[in-house]
Amino acid sequence: MNLILNTLKSSLIYSLAFIFSLLIFGLFFSIIEKKNSSSIYRVFGRKGLVITGMIGTVVHEFSHMVFCIIFRHRVDEFSLFRPMKSRYDGIMGYVNHSCDRRSLYQNIGNFFIGIAPIIFGTGFLILSMAILLPGPFYNIMSSFNRYMVCMSHIQSPLDSVNVYVDIILTILSNLSPLKQDNFIMYIIFIYIMFSTSSHMDLSKEDLQNSSTGFFAFFVFIFILNFVSILIGKVSQVFILKILVCIFGFLTVGLIFAIITMTISFLLELLFAN
Repeated sequence: MNLILNTLKSSLIYSLAFIFSLLIFGLFFSIIEKKNSSSIYRVFGRKGLVITGMIGTVVHEFSHMVFCIIFRHRVDEFSLFRPMKSRYDGIMGYVNHSCDRRSLYQNIGNFFIGIAPIIFGTGFLILSMAILLPGPFYNIMSSFNRYMVCMSHIQSPLDSVNVYVDIILTILSNLSPLKQDNFIMYIIFIYIMFSTSSHMDLSKEDLQNSSTGFFAFFVFIFILNFVSILIGKVSQVFILKILVCIFGFLTVGLIFAIITMTISFLLELLFAN
């Protein structure tokens, strides 16, 4: 009986920590991107948002559509990019969707559809880096694979934190302009990064949509943690690997967002009236 109670307690703690961490990431993304968009608007006006929106808004709205398909939601209406009409209502793109409220899978989908711009946007930037900056990307992936091998020998959650920090430092090192062989490709990547990161923030509608699937997602994570703890250490190490991958992935997106915000802030200092 004590074993079951301790397992339930550990599962609850791990689940809450995971959900809380995701919410913190979402909060940071929203704060950074709102500041970023504000700086772009002050420097370039509405044209700046349109120029970055040519990539950023399309990626943002397309991410919602992709996760709608994955979680079997019906897409009722969408517009990936509407620069002209946005002059009147401020909406540069949208995706309207619906689902079966009785389906647990589709309810979990609401959570992921809401935060899709962060997940898909980060994935898009990683893919762009792989295509445009293959050298730095190869270095990062080689280091990442090496760290994942180390994860098989961790003895405590603190060890996984150390691996996580090492991964972040490796990413930052390889994003330095001093390490780039093809500066033109680097500039193109910076533009893509700037445009995508400028539109990765979650709107009020995105957050409302995520909240409807929050409880279903929490139950799923709780069950996953409960089973992994019951099975034993091997399963827990596997879960830790997944968590390091997830948060490493999201941190990459956050790094891109911070770099973009810094560029926008410098441009605002130099050119804003």
